[in-house]
Amino acid sequence: MRKIGIFGGSFDPVHEGHLHLAKLALDAANLHEVWFLPCRISPHKTANPPSSGKDRVKWLEIALQNIPWAKIEPIELETEGPSYSFKTIQELAGKHPLYEWFWIMGGDQWSALDRWKNPEIIGNHASFIVLARDGQEVEAREEYNYVVVNGEHPASSSAIRHALEEGEADIPYLNPTVLSEMRGGEVKGSAGA
Repeated sequence: MRKIGIFGGSFDPVHEGHLHLAKLALDAANLHEVWFLPCRISPHKTANPPSSGKDRVKWLEIALQNIPWAKIEPIELETEGPSYSFKTIQELAGKHPLYEWFWIMGGDQWSALDRWKNPEIIGNHASFIVLARDGQEVEAREEYNYVVVNGEHPASSSAIRHALEEGEADIPYLNPTVLSEMRGGEVKGSAGA
């Protein structure tokens, strides 16, 4: 049985922090692969839509091209409207019933899980890998299977977008080829990442 981690986000843009955290999750749960899941529109960020799905997939393709355990899963980009995790995991589990699923999320989202739409459906199909900042206390949730992984990274997609908008020459934590691609096109803003 293949163990697959699902790592959702805007990836606007993907940066070294995303790759670092995905590798921590991969190692902690002995996953075979991590599938990067760019969302179409986060239900929590509908006021500021991200850069186009086409651009974000292109940036992911560049950043992940030499990482054998990383894959891009565009399922949410192919669905109209906001991206709901419970619908995504239902569809993926239906397509791949013999896979063991792990939903990768930050400690902040774990704390907010009760505000997600139908989180119990995610828990029925997947275990959670909670990426907690070092020293962060993670709430115990007996109703879910989960593992806590300590680790953090200073990279921030919103800080990278801001640096680009300001015309800064050096952008830390960003793949140079992704940076070149971003500078060739329009960079739209969206909160957080």
